Amino acid sequence: MSSRRATPNRRMDAPNRRNPLDADLWEIASINAYLEEIHQICASALGLTYSQFSLLVALSMGDGVAINAIAKMLHVEASFVTNQSKALEKRGLLHRRPCSTDRRVVRLSLSDKAYRQLGDLVEQQAALDEFIFREFAAPEKSSFISMLAILKRRIEKVRHRAALDCLPTATNCGHDITASGYSSSEEPPDVRRPSQGQPKPQGG
Repeated sequence: MSSRRATPNRRMDAPNRRNPLDADLWEIASINAYLEEIHQICASALGLTYSQFSLLVALSMGDGVAINAIAKMLHVEASFVTNQSKALEKRGLLHRRPCSTDRRVVRLSLSDKAYRQLGDLVEQQAALDEFIFREFAAPEKSSFISMLAILKRRIEKVRHRAALDCLPTATNCGHDITASGYSSSEEPPDVRRPSQGQPKPQGG
């Protein structure tokens, strides 16, 4: 008889641990990654960085938008938008004008040149949208977008809670928690790590 001890199959005997990132959320994260890749391709085609392209796309949704509003929309610092907008202004792609009622506020708007360049992508984007939403009838598409908006707000609240929980050790982790629109009336679950005050699980 062999003296070698039989070792259990670790793959079979290991506890059934849930993936840290839920499969549903992983699908959403994957969609976001693919969309960013598409925008990166569009940005490169126009000779822009991804950030510059995102800024132009955001401005195409409204004219004369304040820098702080654009920064909140893109989830970046206002100083970053200021620097990028100055670079785009030099290229003749947008206008920077002070607000008529408050000279401290700078409003951004696209130039005719920017509209022409973005217009070249409209037909391609329309074809992509048609392919992506091919199986969606108009009511279904509207309902789907509404559900995504709800998910966005809830994920934003979780992000806000995570930022609050790591304040003692990371000085808000670099996030602007005041702009999240968090409401304590719908409090998300605690997302702190065990090292930040939650009891660690027993038994390994």
